[in-house]
Amino acid sequence: MKKYILITVLAAAGLWGCNEDSLDASITVDSNFQTGDAGEDGWIPGYAGYAATADSSQLDTVAATALLPRGLDTTQYGFRILSRYSKGNMFSYLKKRVTGFKPGKSYRMTLQVDLASNYTAEAVVGKVAFKAGVSVDEPLTKLVSGTYTFNLDKGTVAQPGKAVLLSGSIASTNSNALYYTLISYSNDSQPITVTANSNGELWFYAGTDSDYKDTTIFYFDRIIARFKEL
Repeated sequence: MKKYILITVLAAAGLWGCNEDSLDASITVDSNFQTGDAGEDGWIPGYAGYAATADSSQLDTVAATALLPRGLDTTQYGFRILSRYSKGNMFSYLKKRVTGFKPGKSYRMTLQVDLASNYTAEAVVGKVAFKAGVSVDEPLTKLVSGTYTFNLDKGTVAQPGKAVLLSGSIASTNSNALYYTLISYSNDSQPITVTANSNGELWFYAGTDSDYKDTTIFYFDRIIARFKEL
């Protein structure tokens, strides 16, 4: 399957189209993490939930584009995230700033995230959850009372917070852990309305919220956000 990287401004007719009443514009942001200098496509990794005193015996983090694993198209690339925090919860995420919106303008938005996992339900249900969201504020990891904390309300592993748009299990449909399968999360059937900040920008994040004390490795295969100006 051929993969594409697109950041486009589209409309019903040509790049820009209008009817008698208003400009009918839509924006699509499509990232599939091909290799090379642009492979990360503006997505930045981050981690939260761990103590400032954590050392290498307790904490591992690795994030980079890599060839997709067995079970998927191994000639293509994804964004690989590895994390381990043996002492407690770890939130491992990517974030991206998207510009070009009209400041203070509202848009109808859908978000789709395709994530590759090889974990069985028995291993991760109740221990690891996928979460993604959109915000006018930049998702950040901040040091609070000795713990590196995510600044948006993502909730707990079991319960999504107010800043979460998409959430779900990362359990694979394949019982053989040697092979990864794709899990697609989307709100296509229930679009939401978002409003760009005063700089005409929005921030996205997508990641896994984990109480799993061992190493987790997963891949983002594709992230697509679509907007229609209201």
